[in-house]
Amino acid sequence: MASLQEQLMKAGLANEKQAKQVTKANKKKARDQRKGVDIGESAADRAAREKQQQAQRSKQLNAQRDAQQQAKAQVAQVKQMVEGCRLDISAGEQAYNFVDGKAIKKLYVTAEQQGSLSRGHLVIVGLDGDYSVVPASVGERALERTDKVLVVKADVKEDVVEEDDPYADYVIPDDLMW
Repeated sequence: MASLQEQLMKAGLANEKQAKQVTKANKKKARDQRKGVDIGESAADRAAREKQQQAQRSKQLNAQRDAQQQAKAQVAQVKQMVEGCRLDISAGEQAYNFVDGKAIKKLYVTAEQQGSLSRGHLVIVGLDGDYSVVPASVGERALERTDKVLVVKADVKEDVVEEDDPYADYVIPDDLMW
C-alpha cells in the first residue's frame, strides 16, 4: 500500500515539488522539536529571542574585556610608578632576605637601605618577578591600585619590656648579622 502522498501524486492532486516541500517542513519541525524550539513560535519571535541572547552574550564579553583592560592599565600604572621611584641598589653589599609566597628571596642593598627596610620606611615591591626598593608610600599606593603586586614591608613592633625580664639590660640590635 502506498503512502497518502504517493496516492495524491497518482491522482494528480499534488506534484513532486509540493511533496518535497511538505517533507522538508516535517523534517524541520522534527529537528526544532529535538533542539527544544517551541513549535508554535514564529520565525520572527525566534529571531528576536536569538538576537536578545546574542546581545546578552556580547554584553558579558564586553564587560570581561573591559575588566581585563582595566586590570592591565592598573598594572601598567603601578609599574610606571615603581620605575619612577625605585632606589638604586646596584651598590648593595648586604643581603636582605624576604618572603615571596613560599620562597625566600635575597636582595642586596646598602647598609642605609637595609636599616630603612627594617624600620619600615622603605618597602620591596615585586612585579612580574622583578623586585624594587621604593619608599613605603609608593608601596601603599601600589597596593591600592592592584593586588597583583607583592609589597614586602617589615613589621615594626614596639618593644614591650617586662618588669622581671632578666635580659632587660642586654639590648640586641635590629641589624645584627649572624
